[in-house]
Amino acid sequence: MDVQVLSFDDRPSALLTLWKAFRNRRGAYISGDSVPAIRAERSAFQIDEGHMRDFYDICNIDPPANLHIMYPFALVYPYIMIVLSTRGMPLSMFRILNTRSSITMYRAIEPHEALRIDCNNSAIRIVPRGLEIDIITGISSDRERVWEATATYFYPGNFGEDKAVYEPPRLTPVIDAPIVREWFLPAKDRLRFARVSGDSNGLHYGSWYARMLGFRRDFAQPIRVVAQCVSFLPPIDADKPVKLDFFLKGPVYYESTLVLKNCTMGDCHRFDLYCMGDDRPCICGRLGG
Repeated sequence: MDVQVLSFDDRPSALLTLWKAFRNRRGAYISGDSVPAIRAERSAFQIDEGHMRDFYDICNIDPPANLHIMYPFALVYPYIMIVLSTRGMPLSMFRILNTRSSITMYRAIEPHEALRIDCNNSAIRIVPRGLEIDIITGISSDRERVWEATATYFYPGNFGEDKAVYEPPRLTPVIDAPIVREWFLPAKDRLRFARVSGDSNGLHYGSWYARMLGFRRDFAQPIRVVAQCVSFLPPIDADKPVKLDFFLKGPVYYESTLVLKNCTMGDCHRFDLYCMGDDRPCICGRLGG
């Protein structure tokens, strides 16, 4: 299959991406429709210190010596949106839902390194109640792969049965895990973090828009709250590859008290995040070597 390559020398415009998503949206997906292979690439660049500082400030994280495992997500997210908004994607980008992500940081990344980004999509999978597509993004330094993420997006709908048997990965809540942190998630910096992360979905800063779509109010970008969760966990050995998996079970609402539970098993942290008052976790995650 031919690959459509989109090359960038700078960070894509969020407004342009939204316009592309609106212009290229499709009304329906028919089983068997072809999905284009798209690759977005960013030429070598260095991290903007102001961007990195804003990320840590909003997430209330003390700046580490090397990059936080979640910070590269704020670098690659605009390219994920570019791939999803390109003509030929199965359904409108406005209907997608990020359900899980898997990140591997192969080594510690220093802030001054020259980095490159590549981003491409998988084939479509028909799953119960909808479709799934993976967006695989990598960051390289001098041709060395240093960070990689697979973000899975879900399109709701009835598209028939998949002939292949597919069992998506899952994490079940840890029963009776101890509480390691409670904190209040304020509604400030909502639009500011949308600019920092590239996740400009109105659900994350427009309370009226979120209510119109059936939510209680607007809620935080997963990048923001998962970064906070990881920063509150005990440190792990950064001299070897580190893997972070997280599953998005429900919205993490602003103006809520959050409760982080964690169970450490060997060199692995198995954590769940709750909005206080909800018996079910909003996020289930696993961090380890």
